[in-house]
Amino acid sequence: MRLMEIALDCIRRGWHVFPCWPKSKKPMTERGFKDATTDEEIVRAWWEKTPDANVAIATGASGLCVVDIDHGLESADSLDGWLAAHGLPYTYAVRTGRRPEFGVQLYYSGEGLKSTGWRLEDGSGDIRCSTGYVMAAGSIHPDSGEAYEVLCNDALSPVPDSVRSLTTRANDPSMVTTVDDDTADDWKTWLLEYMDRNKLEARDYEKRVSNGYWLGVHCPWEAQHGSGAGAESSTVLGILDGKIAFECSHGTCKANKRDTAAFKQLMTLMHGEAEREPGAEPEIVLGSMTHLPMPNALSTDWRELFHTKDEALHAPPVTFLIDGFLQREGVTAIAGPVRERKSLIALNLAHALLTGEKLFDHFAVVKRPERVLYLCPEVSLGPFTDRLKKIGLLDCVGETLFYRTLSSDGSLTLNAPELRPALPGSVVILDTAIRFLEGDENSSKDVRAFADSIFALLRDGAESVVMLHHSPKDSGDSMTLENAMRGSGDMGAFLACCWGTRLQDPTHPYESASFMSNLKQRDFESKDFEATCTPDCRMHVVGDPDTQSVTLQGRKGFRGNKDGKDDAAIAIMKANPMLKNPGLSRLLLDHGIERSPEWVRRHRLGLLPGNQLVAT
Repeated sequence: MRLMEIALDCIRRGWHVFPCWPKSKKPMTERGFKDATTDEEIVRAWWEKTPDANVAIATGASGLCVVDIDHGLESADSLDGWLAAHGLPYTYAVRTGRRPEFGVQLYYSGEGLKSTGWRLEDGSGDIRCSTGYVMAAGSIHPDSGEAYEVLCNDALSPVPDSVRSLTTRANDPSMVTTVDDDTADDWKTWLLEYMDRNKLEARDYEKRVSNGYWLGVHCPWEAQHGSGAGAESSTVLGILDGKIAFECSHGTCKANKRDTAAFKQLMTLMHGEAEREPGAEPEIVLGSMTHLPMPNALSTDWRELFHTKDEALHAPPVTFLIDGFLQREGVTAIAGPVRERKSLIALNLAHALLTGEKLFDHFAVVKRPERVLYLCPEVSLGPFTDRLKKIGLLDCVGETLFYRTLSSDGSLTLNAPELRPALPGSVVILDTAIRFLEGDENSSKDVRAFADSIFALLRDGAESVVMLHHSPKDSGDSMTLENAMRGSGDMGAFLACCWGTRLQDPTHPYESASFMSNLKQRDFESKDFEATCTPDCRMHVVGDPDTQSVTLQGRKGFRGNKDGKDDAAIAIMKANPMLKNPGLSRLLLDHGIERSPEWVRRHRLGLLPGNQLVAT
């Protein structure tokens, strides 16, 4: 809830806020800063849905003029001299999350100022007023992973005259506006969507110019620079007069004349004609990129795009970590309604993988991973650790089991570079998947991007990925892949296996057995089975799944004598009249008869004098 509190603190100051994706400057709302608000109810709803969303402040709606200094400062001490040299007073100031550079944003009250996107005269910073936005202190920088932090908590000073004069276009005859702010904002939105769709990584730079917008971007030829990515503004992608423009100030790009034409040629060469620029002539089109290989790495033979016969002859067979349950080199889902043991199933899975003991006393572990990475941003440290203690995994923590919870500092996205070294040889458990999906689970586009991020974990060395996912409400008395996996159908499409689960008697969640069924038997055959849970969080198969047939209990009532053991159960109840319902339920289970305490209670009421059972 830390970022929600930051957002609420901003609106208490009268600043209009909106959410950006976690560790990103990309707006989550459709219209970006135009959706910014001070409505507490809306703000709470945004951050309750995505607690680790970055907090963005719309400068114009908030009456702010922000001077963003991104060059020339070495430390907080050097800020004093910079302010004196520019004739600017102290005010509320935030150190940006960029590292190792020392960037500062100075907040002034500047109601009614028009933004030009101008940089300061010495090139050390720029100004944001009526358009644009800044990231609030506490947000996470997308490149460094560091938080923006308050440097000076003074009250806001009025915007200085020296800055106010710069924001007046009339002071410079050469500053002729050819595009209005609304159009430029629309182009900026188009550009952000284009960059996101085409896997272009944005950088911490934006500039409103008279005929459009520039945004910082990582150069597609960056690997050939040889001297790092450079300053935030060294490579920019923009929409000017409705057409795309590209500039990179690195020497290697300038020497090779990698300008807008070269950028378009690379995109068209790699991806063909797929996307028009806003306002462009009909013949000008751009490719829809999925990646940016270098021109000198292009294949000269189309056959190299495909697997060879030799690769097919030596392709490895389907292999398992847990025989008949958890496949290697694939994504396995555990899907079920809320509060129906998905997390306990995942914890038993981790226990089997780390100890080598059979899963549910039935499924054999055939290969143990080097480690299990359990990512659970829905539960805090205390409750999750309590379950680890009960199931006997506490000694594995920090050795072969590594976990993050709601209590961990910051957020961890699936594409975080710091996660990559932990992936080789690991099993990654996502509890639950929706916390790692950026966007809408009902959107095919967003789910495909989510699938790409999961497959990247496998490409980087993970043995397997297990994702927990909620089933939709009121999914009926049957269980299929379609009604077990909430959201877009693409969610189930990329799975290797999906174990659907429901409690047989949800009215008694502690005593009820879990019904489990493999809803996507793509590479191996499975039989439905039931498993119960004991107070130590360990789950145990009921009977022998290879020989015993089980069915899913309907939610609209209990099916009578589903296994033909009612008479035997009632005989045991008659012989033990002093036991309470839960005790009788456990005694029946010891005899291989699963009946809930609720079943026992209802059938006890039917036992009349003479031990005659009244039909129910």
